[in-house]
Amino acid sequence: MRNRGYLSDGGPETRSVRSSLEAPPVPEGIAVIPGALPKHTARAGMLTGALLAALLAVAIGPERGAAQATLRGRVIDSETGHPLPEAVVRIRPGPPPITTDTLGRFEARGLPAGDAEVTIQLLGYATGVSKVRLPPSGEVDWVFALDFTGHRLPELVVTARADQLMPRYSDFERRRRRGLGAFLRWDELNEGAYSSVGDALRTVRGVRIECNQQTFECFAVMARSPQCHPNWWIDGVEVRSFHENTPIRDIYGIEIYRGPGEIPGEFTGSRAACGVIVMWTKSHPFR
Repeated sequence: MRNRGYLSDGGPETRSVRSSLEAPPVPEGIAVIPGALPKHTARAGMLTGALLAALLAVAIGPERGAAQATLRGRVIDSETGHPLPEAVVRIRPGPPPITTDTLGRFEARGLPAGDAEVTIQLLGYATGVSKVRLPPSGEVDWVFALDFTGHRLPELVVTARADQLMPRYSDFERRRRRGLGAFLRWDELNEGAYSSVGDALRTVRGVRIECNQQTFECFAVMARSPQCHPNWWIDGVEVRSFHENTPIRDIYGIEIYRGPGEIPGEFTGSRAACGVIVMWTKSHPFR
């Protein structure tokens, strides 16, 4: 007689053992309460939920942990190096706008890794826009230099700044007060909203800008001597030529002498009869 307890053809004993291990079917539309299921079924559900939670933590964790960089900045005047308080700093992506303290400093924490666009605005200065690369974590120190324009500032403030910079440009200011020749200082250049040196020179009586259509180059000549080019002096040094397309933001002042009767002794030479143009550039030791 066969032992019916070891049958493998789905007999009564096999079915009874299998049925004791399987969860009973749940009718459609009936909510399942975990406590009502067999222990092994509830345990499997708990393991599945824990596994899903772990996978989500792995997927979300790095993204949340990426915002760990700190940017410490100092905003200064590009010419004098003086700190600029009350400047408004915007970092994208990043926190709401930050204002620099009395020492021109600011700090932004929890920034994401990658390229950050830093925009700084302050009344009387050109808006500064910089790209700063931030690491996944750690600190970055950066110096941001703004160019003074004097826009919308009282005349008293603009004059005080000119006096502050007087030592470097004392010879320019001395000849400017003398009034022999034509002069354009940085505040007048800013007011005129010129984009290049050539644009500014066009406004001076007795100066022409002639352009070569083949080479796309433009040159300044004097109306009294259009057949030759004037002498150029840059920061007190005589040079053979100068690009009239130089951005006006780099210029402190321009002296224009249209003929021998206007030219000071320090700028005379063999080509002085063609006129002299003297350029004083802004020094940027703090960039």
